[in-house]
Amino acid sequence: MPVAAPAELVLRDTVGGPGSPLAKQVVVGMDTNVNHHIEWNNWEAWSQVMAPYWTQDMVYDFAYVGSWNFGPTMGLRAWFEGEHMHFNQAIPDSQWQDFIRAASETTATSASYGLANWVGEWAGVPPPPDHPKVRISDLDFYEIRGNKIAYNWCIVDVVDLFEQVGYKILPESPLPHEGYKAPDAMDGFPAPLSSMFTPEHAQQSEAVWRAALHEDFEFREGNATHWADSINWYGPRGIGTAHSRADYVTHFLKPLYAGFSDIERGTDILVCEGPYCGAHFYLWGTHTGEWLGEKATGKRVPLRIGAHAHIVDGKIVEGWLIIDVPRAFQAMGIDLYARARAVALAKNSARS
Repeated sequence: MPVAAPAELVLRDTVGGPGSPLAKQVVVGMDTNVNHHIEWNNWEAWSQVMAPYWTQDMVYDFAYVGSWNFGPTMGLRAWFEGEHMHFNQAIPDSQWQDFIRAASETTATSASYGLANWVGEWAGVPPPPDHPKVRISDLDFYEIRGNKIAYNWCIVDVVDLFEQVGYKILPESPLPHEGYKAPDAMDGFPAPLSSMFTPEHAQQSEAVWRAALHEDFEFREGNATHWADSINWYGPRGIGTAHSRADYVTHFLKPLYAGFSDIERGTDILVCEGPYCGAHFYLWGTHTGEWLGEKATGKRVPLRIGAHAHIVDGKIVEGWLIIDVPRAFQAMGIDLYARARAVALAKNSARS
């Protein structure tokens, strides 16, 4: 017969780990099906598997711009026929490594990278003939309504994907690009393990995170006082990886301030759990200076950004940030996907 357990022992963990808030349980349940590629190319079967996790009017907001029309799509069918099938046919069987999963009861976020071989055209850009292995830097933010996902913001580092295989589309970055690495901490994997932190931890982290976002992107003094002196900041391809507050300021914030004036920030979602925080937001700025090699156009440009932070003793010690660079370039009048396609065709022709 079963042995009685003390009342304080947990006999079965929740999805997402012990103590996981509702949003983490919902998203991890859904993502398990995505990661296992369950019926990924069969609409009838896939929709039955996925429907329990999404509202009928759910929005999947991906980072494509231009003729692909895979930006915000409403409903499972539109997502399936848009970004989902396009991505999975171009880069099939991507194995996702989630290294941050932070959540509240109604919001969640993740930072991940995928490992896969690039085999088909992606947003019109062909892969190299040898179909190389690529690492796809990815982030997601989720809004939960009831016990289902109502909105999913997703960005991948498009420039990094192209430049990994030799499709050079931006000037050389001032900092080396060292990838999109997991936290240098033992807070669980993915971090944080919910049962190890209290709501007070999240409140303390959120206060630092909100203050840092305001100082870095609105106050614009360029001091980054909420960051530690020694950091690991994994910036997007085209900017690179900073290991000091000084490099973060010099090579990310100051060029941003020089490139755009009259910056306004609109934040879609902000979430913290334990010492980890994330935010999905837009910076709207007038392009009055050079940025990522592009001379001023005078146009109003949206910078769509997803960012995460690891906060210890009141300071940010690690950060992760992706910018939807093709969206910004489109507003400047530049089709970055077309540029990448031209580079790819020329490079692949030279190889053959």
